[in-house]
Amino acid sequence: MRRLERLVAMALYLGARRRVLARDVADRFDISLRTVYRDVAALIEAGFPVEGTAGDGYRIAQTAFQRPLALTADEAEVLAVAARGFRAAADPALRDALARATAKLEASLDRGARARMRELDARIVEGDAHRIGPSAAILESLREHRVAQIRYVDTRSGKRSERAIEPLGLICRGDAWWLIAYCRTKRDARAFRVDAIASWRATTETFAPRPGFTLSEIVARDRHLAAQLFGS
Repeated sequence: MRRLERLVAMALYLGARRRVLARDVADRFDISLRTVYRDVAALIEAGFPVEGTAGDGYRIAQTAFQRPLALTADEAEVLAVAARGFRAAADPALRDALARATAKLEASLDRGARARMRELDARIVEGDAHRIGPSAAILESLREHRVAQIRYVDTRSGKRSERAIEPLGLICRGDAWWLIAYCRTKRDARAFRVDAIASWRATTETFAPRPGFTLSEIVARDRHLAAQLFGS
């Protein structure tokens, strides 16, 4: 990344966060602390209202940016999912461009929308899928931690079943999106192919994370148990 591109990306990065330590900036852009200090000084000299110090962290006040975009939470979430799906299949150059575009999008959102976008992004695991499947109803249940009643069609046997699930996150596998959830019917973690979910009804019941059944724990534990996890 050329220095000018890095300076612009750094300004967007600082503007999209409450306060960032110099070490975090160095890690994000794979540069030395000395380079961070020099780049921050260059931003200040160029007129960017960078606040803070190396020890306390840096920030650029939200009011320093014009925000021509007025995205709703739903629109931001859809873009987050689309970015994940495209990033999985893109070459390195396109992934870098997408990362810069996502940073610009994030900088244009208000604090609440940024928090929702980041939470959703953290619950999506990249893979090599090419199709985008999650519906708005699925994303809402993920965000609100709501129990869902689904009708599912097994992709291998064609068997239909009714399930009560606690949706935990999304993962790309092969050429499709899968929803990772705790299945109350099976009393275990399961992955449901999104395009095989025939119906989805979010209930008013919310759920708390079960010990040992967070998205990261399930993925780590069942990485070598794909047949069990992705079975019906």
